[in-house]
Amino acid sequence: MLLLGIVVAICLVWQATRWTYADALDKLIKVGGERLTLYSGTLHESLSRYAYLPYVLSQNIDVQIMLKSSFNLELVNHYLQSLNTEAGSEALYVMNSIGDTLAASNWQEPLSFVGQNYGFRPYFTDAKSGHKGHFFAIGVTTGQPGYFMSHPVLQDERFLGATVVKVDLTPLQDDWREGGETVLVSDANGVLFLSSRNDWKYRTLTALSEAQRTLMLAGRQYGHQSLDLLPLDTVATLAAGQRIVRFENTLYLMLSRPLPDLDWQLHHVVPLAPVREQGQVVAAIGTVLALLILALGLYARERRQKQISRRKAREAGAIQEMNLRLQEEITERSRTESALRETQAELVQAGKLAALGHMAAGIVHELNQPISAIRTHAASGRLLLDRQETGKVRETLAAVSRMTEHMASITAQLKTFAHKTPKLKGRVVLQDCLDGALAMTAPLFSEFGISLDQEIPATPLVLEGDLARVKQVLVNLIRNAIDAMRDCEQRNLQIEISTQDQEVEISISDSGIGIAEQDMEELFTPFFTTKEVGEGMGLGLSISYRIVTDLGGTIRVQNLLAGGAQFIVRLPLVNQGNGAMK
Repeated sequence: MLLLGIVVAICLVWQATRWTYADALDKLIKVGGERLTLYSGTLHESLSRYAYLPYVLSQNIDVQIMLKSSFNLELVNHYLQSLNTEAGSEALYVMNSIGDTLAASNWQEPLSFVGQNYGFRPYFTDAKSGHKGHFFAIGVTTGQPGYFMSHPVLQDERFLGATVVKVDLTPLQDDWREGGETVLVSDANGVLFLSSRNDWKYRTLTALSEAQRTLMLAGRQYGHQSLDLLPLDTVATLAAGQRIVRFENTLYLMLSRPLPDLDWQLHHVVPLAPVREQGQVVAAIGTVLALLILALGLYARERRQKQISRRKAREAGAIQEMNLRLQEEITERSRTESALRETQAELVQAGKLAALGHMAAGIVHELNQPISAIRTHAASGRLLLDRQETGKVRETLAAVSRMTEHMASITAQLKTFAHKTPKLKGRVVLQDCLDGALAMTAPLFSEFGISLDQEIPATPLVLEGDLARVKQVLVNLIRNAIDAMRDCEQRNLQIEISTQDQEVEISISDSGIGIAEQDMEELFTPFFTTKEVGEGMGLGLSISYRIVTDLGGTIRVQNLLAGGAQFIVRLPLVNQGNGAMK
């Protein structure tokens, strides 16, 4: 009960901490979204304030005359200088059709734009295509960053040049920095060109490809900046434009919002420390409350235990008497268990003797017949020698040889059972093993009139093992099936071979009397047989079981509903290219 209370308290504290953290995070996301809306508005306002200037300049008659005939240069320079002062932009200038700057508001300054060619800038190529251009870049002449907006100067659809205004966004960044917040703006390539943090400026949110670097280099957008990757590791993505990032072992909430008209992304980065602190405070308060409740529970439990102890003290006499009676019962049960163990040991020994006797009887019967036959042939051989009938002597000796081979096969089964056969690493074709087994048992099919039905794949099935051992398994199963059908009217033997899951399944079914349920568990036990004494030693199935398991397979038996028994052997196939399929 105490453990359950601790678990419940931990779960409640954890849930409260989790809820507080989620609530604080949601509030932070909501506030951050409002701040993004504010920053987006101020950014658009800062840019739209100057967006009309390129158009106004493009419509100025003096500017058009200057672009067509190079007249009015001084007049246009003075006009640009006064207009720039009045508008508060950083610079105004006019370029001809090849990108050379003819007039500029800073024409009297040391770093004047006049005479410079900016035809490589994207805002010029946009204007040359007849569109408005906009582009953020570091100035090639002054080295100062700014936002460039351009407008084409056309006459009868002929491109004369472009008018450009450069806007300084440094004051906007200073306002963000003074507000104590991290605000970032990235371009379509992920380069942070506006940032309230100087150490993040001109760094990238994603690694730049060679094509991106080549394009920015062609437009000299960021001068000689290295554009290194900013190591912001994403810890979790909450939603589109919302993720938790780690920078220098500090967690931040990063909110992003696209600016489609500018092809930029606006980012607001807020430390997560306040959110985590709220969760930690709730966790601490919850832990204190849980410990207090736990202490009260322990006090109540101690009082209850004292009451129980006093009650148990009153019952001590009765309990002691009960213990004595239990001790007597335990002693009596120990004596009974000892007697049972002795009886069980005697039964096991008797079972061993019975199995040994059964085996000995089978061996004696199996060997007695060939020994008697050998004795008879030996006597006949002596008589034939006395009669000088050497031809019949050879036949008699050949019969004796066959008898000894039969006796050798009986003892070989005992050797196979008693000694573990080494695993051979050869490869054999299952169909060849089956053909050999059927050839060895063919006389039995003819003798007992047994029909054979086969379903064998044409594709060779390769196993890893020994031809003789696989054939021995098949011979044992076929002989057992034939023996089971000796006294049946219908004698059908069915052999099916199929593949499944990189294994081959061999099914041998007979139409015999089946197997008794009580014999199922003992069927593969050494020296267990349902035949009469002398008809078998009960080693065939045990040897087959050992061979199959040595080959990495399984063997099982089941009775068929239509009558008879079915032995199913599963063995792993060999992949011709990669070895055995496991």
